[in-house]
Amino acid sequence: MDARTAICTWFVADDAAAATHFPQVAAMSNEPAAQAVYWRCSVAFFASSLAVNPAARHLFFTNVRPPVIDGLDVTRWLARNGIETITLPMTYRLPPGAVSSWGNQFYVFDILDYLSRAEQIDRAVVLDSDCLWLRPADAMAAAIDRHGALTYALGKVDYPADAPINGLTRAQMARFLQANGGPVVAEIPYYGGEIYAARNDVTGRIAEVARVMWPVIAARGPDAPCEEAHLLSILYAHEGIAADTAAPFIRRMWTTFRYHDLVPGDGALTVWHLPAEKKTGFADLFRRIAARPDAEPRRDGALLGLDQASYARDMGWPRRRPAKLVRDLSLKILEKLGR
Repeated sequence: MDARTAICTWFVADDAAAATHFPQVAAMSNEPAAQAVYWRCSVAFFASSLAVNPAARHLFFTNVRPPVIDGLDVTRWLARNGIETITLPMTYRLPPGAVSSWGNQFYVFDILDYLSRAEQIDRAVVLDSDCLWLRPADAMAAAIDRHGALTYALGKVDYPADAPINGLTRAQMARFLQANGGPVVAEIPYYGGEIYAARNDVTGRIAEVARVMWPVIAARGPDAPCEEAHLLSILYAHEGIAADTAAPFIRRMWTTFRYHDLVPGDGALTVWHLPAEKKTGFADLFRRIAARPDAEPRRDGALLGLDQASYARDMGWPRRRPAKLVRDLSLKILEKLGR
């Protein structure tokens, strides 16, 4: 993987005025403990990528200076490992009260604006920070070049056309698309927002259409998107991007006590997306990194446990081992007790 591929993640540190609820960490987005969860995930994300994509360009987008978390100076760690920190204010934000949860997800469009103007980047992969890289991005990059952009479709069985998905149905997304210059369709696929992966010429077109649509969205016009995945789904349909081309590379994998869908076949993926492991598996990986702040993931992957066997223990793939079961259950009990 060469330096003309950018591998990116991001984190927006909200203040009290902009805060919304983050359900997966059961806290408001301005709370320091909640923000620390995402800083840990971001470090783990980049460490996993550096171990398998040592020559790629790595970009971290944020609106603040990364802090010290559990004794690790995140700013210093990023710089030491050649990760470019891009301080970027959030301009794609819905008005106060428009949504109660995940209020900073549209930041991805600030990132796309930046990438569309970036030099020496042919393609970019922007992922949520609660993702792990298991394999190099070479096959993914080839698919990006072939398709223009990769999309991760979530099943129609789970999301029928008239079923609300985070506040908007697939039929409503189609109506918004038609009302704002797109083709006439009855419904459009819903794509997960955990991955944006595209050639930079496609990013330029998508960013431009997003800018045109944004005033209608910010004004909360009819059928306006409530989250970044809604708008990405609309934009992919607008641009005629093929469906579900990211499926060979990434999967949203659930590890809660109520729903656990990890399977042995996940071992062949390039990226694991593990939303329920933010406070558990990613915290374990972060602790190993923080304990050796001068270790370099490109060189010291084995020392830091940046390998599939270690990730399997951390994340409980394909099933939790006894030690992880005890830790996860203890954390769940403490959360219920409010500690």
